Amino acid sequence: MTRENHTKTSLLRVALDVPLSTLFDYSVSEGMPLEIGQRVVVPFGRKEVVGIALAWAAESELAEGKLKSVVRVLDDVPPLPQELLALLRFCSDYYHYPLGMVALSALPVRLRDAAPFTPKQALTYCLSPAGEALDPATLPKRRVVQRRILQTLRLGPRSGAQLREISASAPAALKVLLEAGWVEADAPLPRIAHVFQDAHALTDEQQQAVDAVTRQSGYGCFLLHGITGSGKTEVYVHLMHAMLQPRPELGRRGGGQVLLLVPEINLTPQLEHYFRSRFPEVELVSLHSGLADGERAQNWLKAQSGAARIVLGTRLAVFTPLPELSLILVDEEHDASFKQQDGLRYSARDVAIFRASQRGVPIVLGSATPSLESWHNAQSGRYCLLQLTQRAVQPATLPVVRCLDVNQLPVQEGLSEPLLAAIEARLQRREQSLIFLNRRGYAPVLMCTACGWLSECKHCAGKLVLHRKDRTL
Repeated sequence: MTRENHTKTSLLRVALDVPLSTLFDYSVSEGMPLEIGQRVVVPFGRKEVVGIALAWAAESELAEGKLKSVVRVLDDVPPLPQELLALLRFCSDYYHYPLGMVALSALPVRLRDAAPFTPKQALTYCLSPAGEALDPATLPKRRVVQRRILQTLRLGPRSGAQLREISASAPAALKVLLEAGWVEADAPLPRIAHVFQDAHALTDEQQQAVDAVTRQSGYGCFLLHGITGSGKTEVYVHLMHAMLQPRPELGRRGGGQVLLLVPEINLTPQLEHYFRSRFPEVELVSLHSGLADGERAQNWLKAQSGAARIVLGTRLAVFTPLPELSLILVDEEHDASFKQQDGLRYSARDVAIFRASQRGVPIVLGSATPSLESWHNAQSGRYCLLQLTQRAVQPATLPVVRCLDVNQLPVQEGLSEPLLAAIEARLQRREQSLIFLNRRGYAPVLMCTACGWLSECKHCAGKLVLHRKDRTL
């Protein structure tokens, strides 16, 4: 609701990043264009802070003379949609956390600043006439990345994100090529349809899982239980392909958006590289704390505008505004990293399930070792259970696991005779063996009970381990 449509009142309720379970009333001057969901700068105490306009108010408990006015409206980015504001209110109520702190924490760090944010224009790079005439083989051998960029651009224009896939040093190499006049930067090309690199044929179980999700009309929660190596990622890829297709009957003319949540930052680069290779023409962005503030805000705005069709991120990405959201995927749904341990203590997996229900789209929880609550929900019929029981690559099989009771076997230096025989057999075949020990030494620390002395290291805060055989620390 805009200020012009709400002429009966000039009171605005603003969410601020303060540990108080209330909204703050401010007056709005006549003629100030304002929409619910926009960021505003307001006075709070002796300073000015950024807040989010959440509702118009007919009256305030404060006297009119005590009301402060909104300083200015930050209109550099679009307002938060009502759907996301409803999600934030739910999290505030469900997890008993102040709404203002929930709302502000959902924004990228750069957008919590009052300074205007100007997104960088995405560019497409292509060879100049001089670059077309240049033979990459004439470049010095040490300029490996520059040669690879030139060879890639001979195949056609590429975006900056696609060129960064070549090497981590690609931005520096691209800058050199631009300065040399061999590469030109231009506005991005319009993307009409996505290209899907269908490199793998699905197994029967994978195809059944894909069909079950794509047939779902509206909300549905699916637990994809697949053994290690069963091809859960390949199921994700084919589901993305289905959801990125235009569906005019659903009002989706340009394809939908897919949100993929992963538990760890370390998983993001390899998955990003893999999905870019399968969807080379699709705008894909990642959202995690390892990105610079400006880059994260830029990617967040691409998702909010609908330009980014695939959003890959860690738990905070669950609050990203996605106008064309069609599917949510949660990889390794059992992982404890999806649970925030400080501030707003929420489970990104559970919030994702609520968001899928709120939006009326399917959600897939993938895991080789599902959490107990997800497994119970699948067994009770609340979730739909999809199982992948076979390895995707034949004739790959699961390893044979043998459990030996060492209490019933003779042991030499902690190793049983069957284990020693197996290691000897591998040595004869010139193979390797990997042995994991549950601890090192006889005791993790040596302590005197009389005086409290501990075997501390002189060089660090660690404790010295007692080795009983040679009586050393």
